[in-house]
Amino acid sequence: MRAFLIAISAAFVFNSCQDYGQLEKRASLSRSLAEISGITKLPSSPLIFAIADHGNPNHIYAIDSTGFIQKEIVVANALNTDWEDLANDGKNRVFIGDFGNNENDRRDLCIYSVSIPENIKEIDTVVATKTSFSLADQKEFPPSLYNRNYDIESFFFKDDSFYLFTRNRSRKEFDGTTKVYKVPARTGNFSVEPITSYSLCDDPKDCFLTAATLGPDNKTILLLTSNKVIKLSNYTGHDFFGGKIETINLKYDSQKEGICMKDSSNVYIVDERRAQLGGNLYSLSIK
Repeated sequence: MRAFLIAISAAFVFNSCQDYGQLEKRASLSRSLAEISGITKLPSSPLIFAIADHGNPNHIYAIDSTGFIQKEIVVANALNTDWEDLANDGKNRVFIGDFGNNENDRRDLCIYSVSIPENIKEIDTVVATKTSFSLADQKEFPPSLYNRNYDIESFFFKDDSFYLFTRNRSRKEFDGTTKVYKVPARTGNFSVEPITSYSLCDDPKDCFLTAATLGPDNKTILLLTSNKVIKLSNYTGHDFFGGKIETINLKYDSQKEGICMKDSSNVYIVDERRAQLGGNLYSLSIK
């Protein structure tokens, strides 16, 4: 018993003394979300919608600002092969990016679309429609270790299209290049080419994109890495990297996996739980 109390006390001291840099910790997340992989927020709801990645249930979790799971939504006809990010249409539709591809060998990439009920039950069930797609520039499954830039963990919805950003896993002369693909937001099976690319930085520890979100003004894009938020604005069309690029150094390195806008100047961020590190909901001001 004494050892147990010492362990609890140590954990309390560790968490209370933790420096989260630019982030403000809002809550610890449920163990059900230890492998959280994406979040989004609908304008009509105070709740934050979240998913977990490969090996977890095909559930969307609705959490409050204290991290408590208020609702669970089962997506009846969708398998969680590797759910990696969430987006929404600014109304009541939520989009699930089932496109995690760590080994660059998947051929079954897809995005599920679901409508969130106006009055969600404590445990509810929805049926999804499916957008399947392939990356036209990928010819090998998997490609060479030096050409593995087909993993995707980030996307958003804009003007009836999905915009997807790759997480570059190439292992030689890493330059942090992310490729952007545009996929029609409708049912079907599409082959898509990159529409643009950009080199974020050359540090493989801090240039992997793990989430994206579009601001409520439909003009501001936020990209997330383990220690940065990259803000894109003043761009034209889908030349997202052709406008103003600002980097917010979070000064706290963890396995960050999800980002969404609370409002025009405040952001929610979540990270995976790794031992005593992470597993939290944070807020960040981007004024």
